[in-house]
Amino acid sequence: MSGVARTVLVTGTSLVALDALRQVETHGFVLRRLEQDEITEAELHTALRGVSGYVIGGYEEPEAAHFENAELLEAVAFVGSDFRGFVPGWRRAFELGIAFSCTPGANADSVAEFAMLLMLTMARPFLGSVARPGPGGLEAPESMGPAALELRGLTLGVVGPGRIGRRVATIASAGLGMRVVYTGPRRNEEFESAASAQYLEKPELLAVSDVVSLHRPGPARGEQPEIGEMQLGQMRKGALLVNTGHPDLVDPVALHRAIESRGIRVASDGLRRTPAWQRLVELGPERFLCMPQTGFHTTAADLRASLRAVEAVCDVLEGRDDDSSVENPGYREARVAAGRELGPRM
Repeated sequence: MSGVARTVLVTGTSLVALDALRQVETHGFVLRRLEQDEITEAELHTALRGVSGYVIGGYEEPEAAHFENAELLEAVAFVGSDFRGFVPGWRRAFELGIAFSCTPGANADSVAEFAMLLMLTMARPFLGSVARPGPGGLEAPESMGPAALELRGLTLGVVGPGRIGRRVATIASAGLGMRVVYTGPRRNEEFESAASAQYLEKPELLAVSDVVSLHRPGPARGEQPEIGEMQLGQMRKGALLVNTGHPDLVDPVALHRAIESRGIRVASDGLRRTPAWQRLVELGPERFLCMPQTGFHTTAADLRASLRAVEAVCDVLEGRDDDSSVENPGYREARVAAGRELGPRM
């Protein structure tokens, strides 16, 4: 590589595996770390100065202004699949000719297994019965709490028949004996075969499902949530809702009303730090269970996804990428139109 070595920024504390970090330097680039998961807009602006490549491994959500101000930035990789839901500025990045990559399927098994864990946790409401140490000795409730649900024979409704949804449906059908129905933009015969699943329109799916599992990309800004007041009204009373997609797939205000009035119980892999979400959390984990996004985060999934993300960024910076490795294959032409130069290639 000619000239001064270019810099690749990697954010986050643990999602990007050590082997992936080493690959940045193996390719001859300077590694810049921002070892934080929660990153302010100002901190991200500072970290992106002089950077040619950027691997998103924290919880930051880069805005259009971040890409506009990062004049040397040529390649970005999101360690996950739903970059449109978690990177609000992606359209502006495309316009500026910044190559954008993601890692679809790399964490599908991890997220699917976590969805099943949340489903089982809500079906067996044991969190309030967990024994814990106290000032006077062991603390444990005197009663067993409410009766739990057995999942065998219940109906699981999968919203989004992609890689994760298909894995969840297969486990539920073959492993737990659940009936599986699904909805999406169109029928998916491969999904139907793998999970013995039946296609339904969303209103009918919501009406017949004992458990609804969300596996759709997050809504773009200005779009309505996948599950709002109308959809919550179509769900069965006492149904379980599991969201391992994007937190904005569900309207939190309407959800609070549905939990209170219809007995719906919810588990969400992901949250928002807003008053509406605070009210949901106050309901307690047996009615509304949530945590910062966790399902994708296993040793094996992290390694697969972060190696793929780093390689995608390095391939672009070295001129070795092809149209299949980036989400915007016309980025070179867009970069020229935006008046931005490409750095030196191998």
